[in-house]
Amino acid sequence: MREPSKLALDWDFIIGYPLEEAEEALQEEGISYRLQFTAAPGKVSSQEDAFVIAVRGDDSDTLCLVCASTDWTVS
Repeated sequence: MREPSKLALDWDFIIGYPLEEAEEALQEEGISYRLQFTAAPGKVSSQEDAFVIAVRGDDSDTLCLVCASTDWTVS
């Protein structure tokens, strides 16, 4: 089994942060990152109300912040 990226383990604490605060923390530390958005079926997640729900690291030095809006209601 492949070991989890050390980079991802270091930044797990930002899960639950508003996206804006998480980006600020990463920029202050000079960490490169990319954003990935997810949403409930039929919903769209926007950057202005997004929270970090997961942090993934890969073999590169770039974190992937998985973000979503707080509205997960479905009808």
